[in-house]
Amino acid sequence: MLRDMDTRPISQEQLASEVKSIYAGLVMVENKCISADQNVARNVEQDERSGPRGSDFWIAMIALHRTLLHEHHDFLLASQHPRASPALRRLASKYSMPARMWKHGIHSLLEVLRRHLPECLDYMLEFVYVAYHMLGSLYETVPAFEDTWTECLGDLARYRMVIEDEDMRNREIWTGNARTWYTRTADRIPGSGRIYHHLALISRPQQLRQLFYYCRSLTSELPFQSARASML
Repeated sequence: MLRDMDTRPISQEQLASEVKSIYAGLVMVENKCISADQNVARNVEQDERSGPRGSDFWIAMIALHRTLLHEHHDFLLASQHPRASPALRRLASKYSMPARMWKHGIHSLLEVLRRHLPECLDYMLEFVYVAYHMLGSLYETVPAFEDTWTECLGDLARYRMVIEDEDMRNREIWTGNARTWYTRTADRIPGSGRIYHHLALISRPQQLRQLFYYCRSLTSELPFQSARASML
């Protein structure tokens, strides 16, 4: 993992080589994650017949996706290094790295774990915290993608909120966390209707507030059409 990147002397050529090397490893791990998640999703019915998977399986799944998160972390730190050329800095956007990190490194596993609740509750809690910590770190160290990090942190907080059935105070805390992150995102990109839809979802059971956010979602510069179905 890259460390002390602000003070470490490195040439443009070395930095480009390091980014290339990190990306090659990242793609390998990413493909493994995609394959593993797809295999689990395809075998849901088989799992129901044969019983729950063992703890070793879920521990390995979390470890694999954690590795992918660390690969993304290293890639983003290297490509956004103060000495990086403009072309190198553009690579993260060119290859949709933040979106890929969320899709293949976080969201896909969360959905797999969600479909295996309640037996996977502890594993889902563990992975939510792993991902939340990583995104929190990127929020501090890679501000170029702040809008993405705040929305993803809101999504993670919402996952944590939804699976909290026992401690209502804890659920309220995570609801507040989600609202804080989504509000920060909305403040930065007020034209995104998707963010107001997120805010509407966590406003239950306050129907008036929900209606307000659904309307904002549909009338924003970039309206989120799914809000119409959510209102029905």
